[in-house]
Amino acid sequence: MNDDLRLMKETVRDFSIKNIENTSLKIEREGIDRNLIKKLSEQGFLGATAPQKYGGSELDILSYCAILEELSSFSPSVGVLVYLYNSIGAKAFENTSLAEEYLPKILSGEITLGFGYGDILEGFEAESRTGDGSLLKRDVIFPGADKFMVIDGQGEDVIFASGTIRESKNKKSLGMRGLGISDVKLDMAQSRKVCKKSELEKALGNSSLEIASILLGIIKGALDKAIEYAKVRTTFDHYLKDYSPIAFSLSLLKSEEEMLRSYIYESDANPRKGLNALLFSEALSKRATKQALQTHGGYGYLEDFGVEKFYRDAMAVSTILFRGKKDRKRLSDEVFGVNSGFL
Repeated sequence: MNDDLRLMKETVRDFSIKNIENTSLKIEREGIDRNLIKKLSEQGFLGATAPQKYGGSELDILSYCAILEELSSFSPSVGVLVYLYNSIGAKAFENTSLAEEYLPKILSGEITLGFGYGDILEGFEAESRTGDGSLLKRDVIFPGADKFMVIDGQGEDVIFASGTIRESKNKKSLGMRGLGISDVKLDMAQSRKVCKKSELEKALGNSSLEIASILLGIIKGALDKAIEYAKVRTTFDHYLKDYSPIAFSLSLLKSEEEMLRSYIYESDANPRKGLNALLFSEALSKRATKQALQTHGGYGYLEDFGVEKFYRDAMAVSTILFRGKKDRKRLSDEVFGVNSGFL
């Protein structure tokens, strides 16, 4: 990792300590507020990869990954929001007639943006119904937003529209509670086409390294809390760190975290780098967060300790960003060089 990346990570970490760490529990309970979105915009995180002419920062991919990792180590919900704005929202808007009118307002935080693309995910309910000039979209991420980018009722195009939460169906999601997931009723009268669904699928498929960085942040956040807890919690007159099963398990997971970080940030022309990192980080995040939760014992399930969210959010990322079968199929095809793993 070069000095520029280290400086970027330090900058994001300082921002997170100041603006996220002390309010992380509030974020989980009440959601990400506009004030934090404005601060993310002012730091250039909300439009990290977007063109400068739209108010973006035009950062390189590894600097962007550093932002996602550090934010996610404090609040995975914040990390995922920044990812959605950059890798999905900005990418979809960039080359459209809507970009000049809306993208600067979105990246500045003036207009907040929710996302409904469950149609292309696995195990996600995205059934939608039309009627009375409206579209009912299920399982929309960040449903309290001003505008929404969703796949239309025909499942062909991505549209941009206003909408309201269907309060009777407002759900307390298992993961990403800082964002929330709920049903939204969209006003189709003023909706605008953004792009084809296939372009959204391509954007998701091309952001494997970014998703791996979010998972790396989740791994880091969970293991850091577990290691610190093991240093101070005693049982039978010994610290938890003194017991080999705990010490060895956490140490091994920490070494895997460090290997993943080295792999993500190294300059590597391997075309499978992103996919390799994604599949490894997805599996590691589940093992690391589970061990962190178990290290805390019963206390780990209490929100106040701040470790259970990492376990929940690791599972949530596997649902809303990771397409298990499709991503493994992509890797198999690349490894074998032909169509494989289809039976």
